[in-house]
Amino acid sequence: MTQDEKQIQQTTVNVGRKIRGLRERKRLSQQAVADLSGLSRNTLSLIERGLSSPTVSTLKRLAVALGVDINAFFGTQDRTQIIFTKSGQRPSLLLSGCVLADLGIGLIEQFVTPLFLRIEPGARSGHVVSHDGQDFVFCIRGEILYKVGDETFVLNPGDSLLFNAYLEHGFQNSGLEEAEVLIVLSTPQDGVKYINSHSFTSPPTSD
Repeated sequence: MTQDEKQIQQTTVNVGRKIRGLRERKRLSQQAVADLSGLSRNTLSLIERGLSSPTVSTLKRLAVALGVDINAFFGTQDRTQIIFTKSGQRPSLLLSGCVLADLGIGLIEQFVTPLFLRIEPGARSGHVVSHDGQDFVFCIRGEILYKVGDETFVLNPGDSLLFNAYLEHGFQNSGLEEAEVLIVLSTPQDGVKYINSHSFTSPPTSD
């Protein structure tokens, strides 16, 4: 096991348990959350029991269904003016085909969410999504195919992409090695509007 893998293992958040906890605190049944997110109850049950890992887009759909920001899946922390996160102490979620890590969550009046993605070859985000705000993507390693609206972009190390997130978007690791990506999501000041305005469509037919 590499040092990076050990660090991820030490900081991994149990995403299924977190989803179940958020659902129960809001007193929502599995069926209610399944209906709101567009997932089947069986799929949600498998995720909550740790028998299946959600994709990035599925995690976003569950955030909308639960009425929370994606930050909520990394755990709660006190709000502060400054956040310093050591490399080996990033809270991480093991998702389908990738690791999603928090680079800084908990700032007072936080309007951006910086995330780190390590994506396996061939892995994809899942359903395409659209929402308020803007997304910034920076490719650190590997090759990422990013579809935004009717356009497709291939990002190699050093390439970046900035777009209005109301355009439907999704990604895939189109290379032969792991890819690493920095993603910064902006959140409009009206957080409720941000959560309620997400919409989802079916994924491309080719899987």
